Amino acid sequence: MASRIDRAPHEEFDTPPDRRAAHVAARQHGQARFDQLVECGLGKDAVARRVRKGWLHRVHRGVYAVGYPCTTLHAQFMAAVLAGGVGAFLSHWAACALAGLVRWDGRPIDVTAPGTSLRNQEGIVFHRSRTVGPRDITRRHGIPTTTAARAIVEIAPQLSDRRLKRVVRQAQAERLASVRQFADVLQRANGLRGAKRIAKIIATGAAPTASGHEDDVLDLILAAGLEHPVVNARLLVGGEPYYPDLRWPEQRLSLEIDSSPWHDGPLAQQLDADRQADLEAIGEHVLRTTREQALSDPDKLTARLLAAGAPRG
Repeated sequence: MASRIDRAPHEEFDTPPDRRAAHVAARQHGQARFDQLVECGLGKDAVARRVRKGWLHRVHRGVYAVGYPCTTLHAQFMAAVLAGGVGAFLSHWAACALAGLVRWDGRPIDVTAPGTSLRNQEGIVFHRSRTVGPRDITRRHGIPTTTAARAIVEIAPQLSDRRLKRVVRQAQAERLASVRQFADVLQRANGLRGAKRIAKIIATGAAPTASGHEDDVLDLILAAGLEHPVVNARLLVGGEPYYPDLRWPEQRLSLEIDSSPWHDGPLAQQLDADRQADLEAIGEHVLRTTREQALSDPDKLTARLLAAGAPRG
């Protein structure tokens, strides 16, 4: 005969309402809101009993981890959003961190809850906004969140000019936001701080650079008055995709920006040489530089590009 210890707590809470609650939590990184538990058939007393027995774990006011405490970052973000009530979503720094555009540093989690006057809870900062519309909200990893474009506009005041430019261009490179999406958000920003700085960054068009090294060289090229190159665009060579760092398609001219220490090794150098040979075989003119070379002598880089046919803007 099974002992009482064998039956508890799993058999004790293996009821249809519990199973429904588990399914809800499974879609929400293990988290559930009190009203969701009620909809599953668990009343106030039933919830309190399961908290005492360790089947529910209180995370925030009215938010519980179901089955076991879950401490992953996604679970923390989801729990904070649930604490904001129906219609709440991740925003600001937390939304950028969820998109992988900034590093999460353990600060209070930003949640926007439209039309509410929620007080901040421990570990959560609630925001209100009248300018966030449906097209500013998406889901990432199952968590309601603002789009990358909206989140970047929100955190712009916290970033230096160089860091902001890197985040904007990284979002483009990773196809998280486009110039059109940024422009749409800025049009409805209604004076949000940092909007003018982002407008200046995207004014020259798409620049989805893959690194800060590419950022600096691109800025030097534009400052020299050269035409804006295509950035990291796909180019098929013999059926294989190549992605030149900077390219002027009409001139069939590419500029590769080598970064140390990756390009210092013999294997990397051989791969670079093979790629360059493939591009030159189809008539592409390939120049190479490093960030350090470009910054130390920008006039020399400009002269090289002009001699190779780079057009002026």
